[in-house]
Amino acid sequence: MFSNRVYTAINIGIVVLSFVESYVFPLAIVKWMIVITKYGGLLTILKEYTQTFKDAESTTKTQYKYSLKLMTTTGTRASCENGKKNLSHMSVVCISDKDHQRTQLSYCGQEDCKRIPVALGKMYGAKVHYLDLSYNSIETLRDLDQFCGLEELILDNNKLGDHAAFPPLPRLRTLALNNNQIEDLEGLLDKIRASFPALTYLSLLSNKACPDQLSDLDKDESDYQRYRYFVIYKVPTLQFLDSRRITHQERSEALKRGEFTRVRRPEAAPPVSVAPTAAGTLRPLPVDLAALGKHKGAYGKCHYKYTGKHSEGNRFIVNSDL
Repeated sequence: MFSNRVYTAINIGIVVLSFVESYVFPLAIVKWMIVITKYGGLLTILKEYTQTFKDAESTTKTQYKYSLKLMTTTGTRASCENGKKNLSHMSVVCISDKDHQRTQLSYCGQEDCKRIPVALGKMYGAKVHYLDLSYNSIETLRDLDQFCGLEELILDNNKLGDHAAFPPLPRLRTLALNNNQIEDLEGLLDKIRASFPALTYLSLLSNKACPDQLSDLDKDESDYQRYRYFVIYKVPTLQFLDSRRITHQERSEALKRGEFTRVRRPEAAPPVSVAPTAAGTLRPLPVDLAALGKHKGAYGKCHYKYTGKHSEGNRFIVNSDL
């Protein structure tokens, strides 16, 4: 570290040296002119070097990673001692620098995990910024509200359906819900817009709500594009959707036609109840077994021909074989 006085002394020394060298070697003045014009003097070079060193020192990050074992028990509190105990593993990564500290928590690959363990929220709820809960069997997001400072949430390959409720997380920017059991796209987007006002990245691949060509052969690119317009229209804060950046053209098209690209499904008709009668339940008209398979549809003018028992050609038949 050079003080201002030291810099001044060095500048004076350089000037004196340049005059002496120019007096002894007249052509040396050209060299000093080039140095001053191109680099701004030796002092500027030293200042830039010290500033670069300080910037590198301030951007140094420290990272700590450790693994923990979590013991969970299924059953009520009264039967915890005799309940089934499961031993699972989780990974915690703490990244900190001079101005910011970030904590990442991964709890993945637990097939028996149907909900977020309460212990995770109690230990790391207020500290975690990145939470990875993929490859579990999570069906509900209860106790997720304990992670109040969450910025990224990964819920891929779980069993979340349309009835899953999302707690309000005002800082959440990234949400991944790939390969779940979500069918109601509009209901999901309404929940996301209400709970995550700062969301910029959303991924819904391999859900029935997303017309993905890889998982649904009946869908094509136009179906997927209409889906993108509708999602962008419902959640205008998004910048990325399904690993693809949202373009300005898509955003303008979503404003024009996004409201009209929603998928409407007919509501299930209620079952028709038949009132019972005195002779029992009503029955349809009797079926003429002799006429089965003989009906033919006709368009335009229709000609009818009578072929019953009382026709002219059947007057000699005395039995009822007709």
